[in-house]
Amino acid sequence: MAGICWTQETLRVAGVCERGFTVERNGHIIPGVLWHPSQPAGPRPLVLMGHGGGAHKRNERMLMLGRMFSVDYGWCAAAIDGPVHGARGPVTDASDPAYRQMWQRPEIVQEMIDDWQATLDALSTLRDVDTTRVGYWGVSMGTMFGLPYVASDPRVRVAVLGKAGMSGSSVQRSGIDTHFKTYAPRVTTPVLFVMQWDDERFERDGQLDLFDRLGAKDKRLHAYPGQHADNGPEAFEVQTAFLKRYLERTEA
Repeated sequence: MAGICWTQETLRVAGVCERGFTVERNGHIIPGVLWHPSQPAGPRPLVLMGHGGGAHKRNERMLMLGRMFSVDYGWCAAAIDGPVHGARGPVTDASDPAYRQMWQRPEIVQEMIDDWQATLDALSTLRDVDTTRVGYWGVSMGTMFGLPYVASDPRVRVAVLGKAGMSGSSVQRSGIDTHFKTYAPRVTTPVLFVMQWDDERFERDGQLDLFDRLGAKDKRLHAYPGQHADNGPEAFEVQTAFLKRYLERTEA
C-alpha cells in the first residue's frame, strides 16, 4: 500500500489544518494537499477533489472548497495535481500546447485512476479519515479524469461531476469521449451532474449525452445559464448538500 510523506509543517488557519504531502506510486511522485478541522473528533468523511485544466491542487477553487468542507461540515478534503499541472508540470492554461500533448499519451487516464487509488490508499491510513465515507468532487478536467476514477474505485460512495461531455472543442482536443463511452456506464455511485447551459467548451447536447450514459440509479442534473467558467449563485451549496446526503449516512 502506498505511504504518505508530509512535505510541510501543518498550517492552521481559522480552524482548518492544511498540509502538503506526496505519495509515491511505481517510482513517480504524486503531490497533494490535505485539509481537515483543527479539533480532533475521530474519523470523518473525506472528499477527494479534482481541479480543472490549467489549475492545480492549491488554486483558488481548491482552497475555497477544502476550507469550506473542513470548517462548515467537519470533513477532510484532499486534492492532487493532475499530470503536467502544478508541481508536476508547466501547464497553467488549457490552451497550452503541453495540455493537448498530455492527452496524446495512451495511458494518461489509467495513470490518473491509479494515482487517485494510490492517494486514497495512503489517506486511508490516517486516523482522521473514515474510509467508509469517501466522496469525489471534480468538474471539467476534474471530471475528465474523475469520472473514470469514480467508475473504477468502489470506495467512492458519492460524486459531483460535470462541465464535461461527449462533444465540443475540449473533446476534440483531448479525445476524452472515447474514455467516457467506456467508463460512464460503470459509474453506479450516486452522481450530481452540473452543467453550464451555454458552455463554449463542451456542447450542451454532448453534456446531456454524457449524463444519459451514467449508470447510476441516483443521478441528478443541475444546470445554470452561463459559459464554462460560470457558476450559479447556489452552485456549491447544492453540490455540498448532495455530498452530505450520502457522506453523513452511517450505513453504506
